[in-house]
Amino acid sequence: MGTIEQFFNPIKKDGYLGEDNYKLIKLYVLALKAVSKLINLGFYIIDYNKQEFLYVSDDPLFLSGYEQEEVLKMGYEFYGKTVPPTDLEMLLELNEKGFEFFYNLRVEDRDKATISYDFRLKRKETGNEILINQKLTPLILTETGNIWFALCLVSLSVAEKPGNIFIMLHDKGERYDYDFIRKQFKPAKIKHLSKREKDVLLLMIQGKTGSEMSQKLFISEETIKFHKRNIVKKLNVKSAMEAVYVATINKIV
Repeated sequence: MGTIEQFFNPIKKDGYLGEDNYKLIKLYVLALKAVSKLINLGFYIIDYNKQEFLYVSDDPLFLSGYEQEEVLKMGYEFYGKTVPPTDLEMLLELNEKGFEFFYNLRVEDRDKATISYDFRLKRKETGNEILINQKLTPLILTETGNIWFALCLVSLSVAEKPGNIFIMLHDKGERYDYDFIRKQFKPAKIKHLSKREKDVLLLMIQGKTGSEMSQKLFISEETIKFHKRNIVKKLNVKSAMEAVYVATINKIV
């Protein structure tokens, strides 16, 4: 119990905005629920003021075998039941360092930040573990720039293990990777792709085969393979699938 409560230790509480924001957040939930019907969106909303989940979608990936209302009632205790101890320690660390980074940003930049990370969830019935990716971004801030509501998007991870923590500042196109040794976020060094590599990457994202890419770009399949190898190398990933994942979340194309 004490461990779970640590998630809220870094949160500053000044700048309360009033009950009108709960009416506003209901409109956000309605919009997100409508979007989820179109793209199978798994999400939940955190209320940092009340230290609870304000809403949890019925996405089975995140629910891990629990009912929607069960998870909503459990709130952060849900993590204690479903996240392996080593991953839970990682989440507590990134929570502390992530908010440290957040509060060092200018107030006007805070709502443009998103943190992404991978961790495991255990199924209620079987105990089987799945690796998921979660992206958290501020939804409503107080007038002093403190986080009140946050939106979390949940999807399957294509990474090989937990971690892969980074923060994106979307207005500046900047990425900061988390260094577990130094316990701090550092500016990421992502090599720029050539125009042809971006063409190939875009077709990879669309799920095109090597043959289809070859016909589309009027180059040989061997050249396609050459560009794929360069893309994987430049994005510092281990596979073409991971390259698609990294390119998508970083809006490279």
